[in-house]
Amino acid sequence: MITSWNLFLEKVGNIPLSNVDTYISGMNKSMNDKLFFVDKIKPDVIVDFGCADGTTLLNIKEKYPTIDLIGYDLDPDMVAQAKSKVKAEVTNNWGMVKSLLTKSEYQYPALLLSSVIHEVYSYSNSNTIKKFWEEQVFGGLFKYIVIRDMIPSTVLQKEDFLKFKEDAKKVNKKADKKRLFEFEKIWGLIDNDYRTFLHWLLKYTYTDNWEREVRENYLPLTIETLYKKIPSNYRVRFRDNFIFDPIQKRVMQDFGVKILHNTHTKMIIEKLD
Repeated sequence: MITSWNLFLEKVGNIPLSNVDTYISGMNKSMNDKLFFVDKIKPDVIVDFGCADGTTLLNIKEKYPTIDLIGYDLDPDMVAQAKSKVKAEVTNNWGMVKSLLTKSEYQYPALLLSSVIHEVYSYSNSNTIKKFWEEQVFGGLFKYIVIRDMIPSTVLQKEDFLKFKEDAKKVNKKADKKRLFEFEKIWGLIDNDYRTFLHWLLKYTYTDNWEREVRENYLPLTIETLYKKIPSNYRVRFRDNFIFDPIQKRVMQDFGVKILHNTHTKMIIEKLD
């Protein structure tokens, strides 16, 4: 996977997806929630960063046919699938994205970052992550930046062990021992702190692509860290922190455990004129 300036220098990305269909299905769950932003702003073009097979683009096109769409994904197979699925410009070249935006002189372009920020952190070094934020996200190309991802608060890292030790015991007892061992070997014990505990709860069901998923850092930054990255000429127009209900239901069903802290964040950031 290569871009014009080598975004995503692979650390674990050389591990292939063992089940592409399962990966895509997981990415496309709760589509209505992922499209939370479209009725809150009026973009004339949306760039779906990490568009995968184009399902999100297709859903936007069906509901909002007047909005122009651009898909960007590093995987050429995904790009090919997206091109065959939806009428949109789809590319793995960021220079092409910039050219399309500039030539059409859009007034209200939006960048969609849906469940992709944690992948940027998992598959990039510190220099490319810096370029991601400064050049692609806040480089001035977009009027709106839309984020939906697993981004909790630092509060969860301060959670008293006594408040979740019984939950940790339940998970230790019922979890797949082999996968839990592999997870803890990389990320630490789930009863050490609540962040690690939550990381496991967000990850344990992705068994089809486990060798790849277990190495991804699902929680690379917090809300507080994200706020520090927003330049002064941008403002947060909308924000919602929440526990993703399907995850809460699944965790309760599998372990009898109630998640104590928000797991996800939805945010719309607007560039000021």
